[in-house]
Amino acid sequence: MKKLMKKEKGNSLRYLFYENAELLNQAFQTMCEAVNAYCQNNIKEARKKAEETIAIEKKQDRSREVIIERIFSKETMVFTRPDRLKIIERMDKIVDETEIVVRKLLQFNPTPPAELVEGLGKMAENIGKIGIDLKKLIKVILVDFSEGPLYIKNVNDFRREVREIHWILLTKIFELKLEPLEFNYFQNLIKAVSKVADKSEEFADEINGMLCKYAL
Repeated sequence: MKKLMKKEKGNSLRYLFYENAELLNQAFQTMCEAVNAYCQNNIKEARKKAEETIAIEKKQDRSREVIIERIFSKETMVFTRPDRLKIIERMDKIVDETEIVVRKLLQFNPTPPAELVEGLGKMAENIGKIGIDLKKLIKVILVDFSEGPLYIKNVNDFRREVREIHWILLTKIFELKLEPLEFNYFQNLIKAVSKVADKSEEFADEINGMLCKYAL
């Protein structure tokens, strides 16, 4: 894959998709680092990683605009123009969800209860893995469909783990009898983190549908 990227490097449409997939993964990783820093009560580091995520989101937005312009050129790819647009728009929406998570961390950051720290950390860990597999998924489907189903399955499996932890943590915040402000904050934070995984699974499922269509 590295050789392929080196060969494609430049201004090709395929390489621009590779680049956008890399930015998506970077946003996932810095968001996870922000959540982990927050769980360790390292607010300074959490803010730093949150700002990095926001900067990556803006960079990915610019990359998306370039790709959309290029999609309507004469350059060809396996996917039709509508499907290329759908792929890049979905990637953009997923990165938007990572920005929502870190903006919540920047808005208000009460000390996380010890009962939530491990679960939030595991959610972040699984989402980090999803980011890596989404990046790999985008790269492989542009050249070879055969490996796509593996990464789609991985995304679905990691999303399932995130969802299980999501419900455990929501139960815990009821048991903790937190103040209303903190209760609402942690409830919304857990849901926002989980939504990154949900949107990733939806995207992976859409890619799976495209692979079935083009493989016929």
